[in-house]
Amino acid sequence: MASVPAPAQILCRQCSAPLPIEQGTQYVNCQYCGTTNYVEKGKLVFHYAVRTTVREDEALAALRRWMAGNETIKGLDRDAQIERPVFQHFPMWFVRTTRDGKEKVYLEPAAALSVSELKHLSIPAADLEPYDHAYDETTVIATVPYNAMLGWLKEEHGLEVPEIDEVSLVHLPTYVFKYGYKDRQYTAVVDGATSEVFANIYPSKWEAPYLAIGAAAFAAYFCAALIPLGGYLFSGGTGLGLGVVIYAVVAAILAIPLFSAAATISAKV
Repeated sequence: MASVPAPAQILCRQCSAPLPIEQGTQYVNCQYCGTTNYVEKGKLVFHYAVRTTVREDEALAALRRWMAGNETIKGLDRDAQIERPVFQHFPMWFVRTTRDGKEKVYLEPAAALSVSELKHLSIPAADLEPYDHAYDETTVIATVPYNAMLGWLKEEHGLEVPEIDEVSLVHLPTYVFKYGYKDRQYTAVVDGATSEVFANIYPSKWEAPYLAIGAAAFAAYFCAALIPLGGYLFSGGTGLGLGVVIYAVVAAILAIPLFSAAATISAKV
């Protein structure tokens, strides 16, 4: 490949040494400081990867724990047909800025994203390491241009270019799971560094029964709370005392069917 003309030469983001860039090159290592730089149409940004600490079996276990949690439908961990995951190093634009004296980080996808919730994960600086070309086989190529990312930041967060302290391209280790449940297909992503599970659409609990129980409990206890007031209006202080006793008894009796109904719904939904 032919080298880029001298005027287009780019300086290393770390030590400012000149870097020989060839046409079509996306990544270049500085021969002086060893920093991996990502080349994006005449711009250089730091290029990192988050170290993988979660094995495939651990990612599957994390997914099943999430499926058995409070957000998903009862029995999803047992009934879902889970396919073997695809391991990927997914690219994200990682932008640091300082606002009101505090550092803030923004994440924007650098490729087509199947689960948008990944934008909300956190990446500790200690987990970042220089990108290693040994990851190339599992790396998803960045397709979202630098300038498009800047446009998103301005539109979504009002962030202007002069406010940006640093931009990096970070590849995240992810396990992409496909699973089926009742003739529908779903996608979930497990973070290969933290085991956190991300999903946009999934078989969630039906909330109507819980809302019905809550409404019934409110109505029942509201009516029961009127007993002491009625006793006071009819018999003064004596009636108030008797009303409080009756209220305590009624409240205890009401708790039994309400708790039973909630337990039954929790077991089925």
